[in-house]
Amino acid sequence: MIELVGMKTSELRDFAVQSGEKNFRGTQLARWIYDKNISQIDEMTDLSLAFREKLKEQNASLSLLEEIRSLEDGEKTRKFLFKLNNKKGKEENVESVLLPYPERVTACISTQVGCAIGCRFCATGETGFVRDLSAGEIVDQVRFMNRHSDRRITNVVLMGMGEPLLNYEATLKAIDILNEEMGIGMRGITLSTCGITPKIRELAKRKLQLTLAVSLHAPSDEMRDSLVPINRKYPLAELKEAMKEYAELTGRRVTIEYVMLRDVNDTVVMARRLADYLRGLHCQINLIPCHEAANDFLPSDSETMHRFAEVLKEIGFPVTTRAERGLKIAAACGQLRRRVENA
Repeated sequence: MIELVGMKTSELRDFAVQSGEKNFRGTQLARWIYDKNISQIDEMTDLSLAFREKLKEQNASLSLLEEIRSLEDGEKTRKFLFKLNNKKGKEENVESVLLPYPERVTACISTQVGCAIGCRFCATGETGFVRDLSAGEIVDQVRFMNRHSDRRITNVVLMGMGEPLLNYEATLKAIDILNEEMGIGMRGITLSTCGITPKIRELAKRKLQLTLAVSLHAPSDEMRDSLVPINRKYPLAELKEAMKEYAELTGRRVTIEYVMLRDVNDTVVMARRLADYLRGLHCQINLIPCHEAANDFLPSDSETMHRFAEVLKEIGFPVTTRAERGLKIAAACGQLRRRVENA
């Protein structure tokens, strides 16, 4: 199967020529794929019938995902579970979330089937890592949700299933397509990582104006080794140096993601330790309520989260608390997939 989704305009122009067509046909393909978000070859009505038939004969695909299930809550947050169409054998599923806000529409998308990191509070890691997604499979999540949204998607967060920096090349190509081909501003794209420090440094050298979000979740190596096992390979001191390098080379502040786990990492002492660790780093802190997952962690209560945030603010850090969205529809990473596969 030829994945047309995931090719840039220049690649589609080359593909058109290789198919015996003029190169401008590739530009037309790009417009249909990334502007119109079409899913069927016959929808491309300004292509000749002969070219459309040739595309079918070549097994060219404009749809790499098939919706298995979707759930929607009262705030119009919508969670999708997709089956991947281009692999044989065992069914492979990924998740995406569509989050409409008054001022923007955000898509939360996946970069891998499963995840190798194994964060203890995350449902995705329970089944382990299966494979990387292609650039086309990453982009097609946004295209699919554009077709199911009242307004065009303006922001993308790579915070779904998988560790984006362990699928570096496909993720970066997908980001280029989202920006250059689909018109999503680079500052409207957020890449979330558990802290793959060599890839953070490599990304920094590209000087992209996207937002780098680092899933920290603990202020000490001892605690983070337990919660986020990749810390044993890339400990906090090394991670901080990589984040500082990223901020210095890009001029962008780093977002620190911190899931609040009741009686684990949410005390005033932990807040002060977090501030000590982050001192000197150009960053903002995003406190995240813990969602239900397979393990026995519980979310911190609102009073505890407020107190934690106030400690950090008094020290001088900008702090936000993520609004809870999608609790009723298993919107956190891996929850809907787990629910369906275990049914």
